[in-house]
Amino acid sequence: MWWLIVTSVVAGAGAGRCARLTAARFVGPVWPGWCEAVCAVGVAATVWADAGRNPVWMLPGALAFWWWCASLAATDLCARRLPNLLTLPGFLVIVAVGVATGAAFAAVIGGLLLAAAYLALYLGAPGAIGAGDVKLALGVGAVAGLAGGEAWVFAAALAPALTAVAGCVVLAVRRSSSPLPHGPAMCAATLAALFAGHLT
Repeated sequence: MWWLIVTSVVAGAGAGRCARLTAARFVGPVWPGWCEAVCAVGVAATVWADAGRNPVWMLPGALAFWWWCASLAATDLCARRLPNLLTLPGFLVIVAVGVATGAAFAAVIGGLLLAAAYLALYLGAPGAIGAGDVKLALGVGAVAGLAGGEAWVFAAALAPALTAVAGCVVLAVRRSSSPLPHGPAMCAATLAALFAGHLT
């Protein structure tokens, strides 16, 4: 098992570098090492949690998903934008995974329900979230949908809570009330929901 974890760390760091380069295409230089460290730890933890369940898909799937999340989070943190070239194709790939695993309905419904909720917030409270958050909701909602109803609810509820906590911390430290990017919290909440599903 240890060799798989070591391989996952190395491969995860590579995925993180790709994520940093991907984000740099949209926003310019991204903090060195940040994406690499996050993906290395995240991929290794994913493989460890999923060991014995999906041995064929776990490493490539973890690499792809962590690359996607890190790319989006870095882009949103640096420039407060979530490019269509990352959000929408991500949703389509996740639905394709659902088709391949016989869970396409769960992926589509999960994505559409979360996107509908975010669209209602986007239209009802202008400035609260951006259009990119609505598009990202398609992808993260689809992933959470693949993991089941409980994971979907957990991810949907945790994302705004994480942004709220981060906002309180920023307000206390910097005395700034400027809005925070919500994309990183959406990705983090979805990843947390997936981990919670594996550990229960």
